[in-house]
Amino acid sequence: MKGKKLLITVILILCAVFVFAGGDKDEVEKTQEQVVLRVGGLNAVDGWNPWSNNAPFMFGTPLVLEGFTGRGPASDGFSGLPRMADSWEVSEDGLVWTIRLHEGITFSDGTPVTAQTVKEYLDWERNEPLLYGYYSTVANIESVEVIDDLTFKYTSFEPMIDSEIAEFPMMFILPPHIWSNLGDDLYAFDNSEMIGTGPYVISEHVPGSHIIFDAREDYYRGKPVIDRIIYKVFANNDALVNALISGEIDLTMPYLPPEVYETLGDNPNITFKEKFPFNTFEIAFNMSDYGVGNEAVKDPAVRLAIDQAIDKNQIVDVVFLGHATTGPTNWAVGPYYEGKLNPDLKMTPFDPNAARQTLKDAGYVDSDGDGIREDHNGKSLEFRLIYATDYPTSQTMTRMIADWLKEIGIKVDIEAVDFGTWYYYVLGERDFDMAIDLRISEIDPSQMSVWLSSYAAEPGGINTTGAANPEMDDLVYGFMYTVDEDLRWEMMFEAQRLLNEERRFILLAGPHQIQAYRNDRFIFQSEVTYIDIDLEGVQVVK
Repeated sequence: MKGKKLLITVILILCAVFVFAGGDKDEVEKTQEQVVLRVGGLNAVDGWNPWSNNAPFMFGTPLVLEGFTGRGPASDGFSGLPRMADSWEVSEDGLVWTIRLHEGITFSDGTPVTAQTVKEYLDWERNEPLLYGYYSTVANIESVEVIDDLTFKYTSFEPMIDSEIAEFPMMFILPPHIWSNLGDDLYAFDNSEMIGTGPYVISEHVPGSHIIFDAREDYYRGKPVIDRIIYKVFANNDALVNALISGEIDLTMPYLPPEVYETLGDNPNITFKEKFPFNTFEIAFNMSDYGVGNEAVKDPAVRLAIDQAIDKNQIVDVVFLGHATTGPTNWAVGPYYEGKLNPDLKMTPFDPNAARQTLKDAGYVDSDGDGIREDHNGKSLEFRLIYATDYPTSQTMTRMIADWLKEIGIKVDIEAVDFGTWYYYVLGERDFDMAIDLRISEIDPSQMSVWLSSYAAEPGGINTTGAANPEMDDLVYGFMYTVDEDLRWEMMFEAQRLLNEERRFILLAGPHQIQAYRNDRFIFQSEVTYIDIDLEGVQVVK
């Protein structure tokens, strides 16, 4: 799982929902006869290796690289949409998937894509030791069979019925000359050609500056309405917003800070889209057996008291100016998960007096009158709270949390570090007490198994807390590999209950995705989906 762990970590931290960005005026002048969409963002490309970099997912999907399906609107449960596959079905026992490809698919270098091409790639990927477990769906494949030029089927070891919305959108196919001779260089391969089956090719990339995507005339579903997409990297949100106001760009990434409503709210040429939380901010506790830190955070009573002492609604109002969602479960937040979250779970009420009583009942008292409680051995409840400066909202959150915990007799020492250092201390050395974590707000168990599983709790794994619960692992995998729908959700709800009961981490808030575009140039009719913007729903304003 090494490759997938790294990719998911970076994708989630950097918010990997594909968006489009803007470019230089000189480039636009050269393409006056074309429809050019210019988009601004803060994230640069870290490399094009599809197994060790996030850029192929963040910038390449689904423009250059495509999966078998896309993911539909969140309001429709992220249902599968046709991409490379025109149709797909799974047998009643969940073991056999039959997929029919769209006719005429070619790689951007002109090489045809057939069912045989797909079979060869899947056979390589599922048997490549360095990619074992990279996709749960692929790791579960027992055999692949070609039915005709456009149709193939695969048989799984265990039933799996949600691949069309869980992993098919990211299971793109690469041409043989890319993967056939990689060997031990798989993770180091720079993949500079970026050949895929998608509707665009990368015609120019200047690191740290911009990327230009040009539409393919030969795209099998027809040339896109937008001829050129130019992604421009900005140093900060102020520069990004100013570029939108001046007309330098047409669209922003969906991660604008809520303050932009004050800056842009009265501009008649700018339209906002505010969408469900893609990520959640949380406090993660160091519960690793390999870790270095104050053992008191492993006490359920301490974690309960901290939960009782934090006003999550005030974090929503103060830190995110109301443009965020909090909730009762540590699994996911947002209205689109209705029916997929255990309805019996309740958010812990903000109650400092209850928090003080919880600590007192557990034997934590302030024996020397310094305002800090001690454990049975006289060790103070003094915790290091680490956060990454890459996310400025964390600074305000940590100060608020420190003030609240001071009121119940817990001292918090705040450590602000860059993300690389955060990663080293939290995931590498497990050297912290509490950490502000940014994690995907996602119901998909194949994602959650990576973030919360026992195997990811070992040093170097991306289970932030380092806590392991084999019972919860079994429930999550049971959801993934069970056909009976009622039984699946019974297991999922029980896994969510266990996670909440353990309080490995405390959900603080899920910031809404905020995006803005120039409505005097484009109108985005369709809902922005989980992975990408539906280009077919774009209206060009003349």
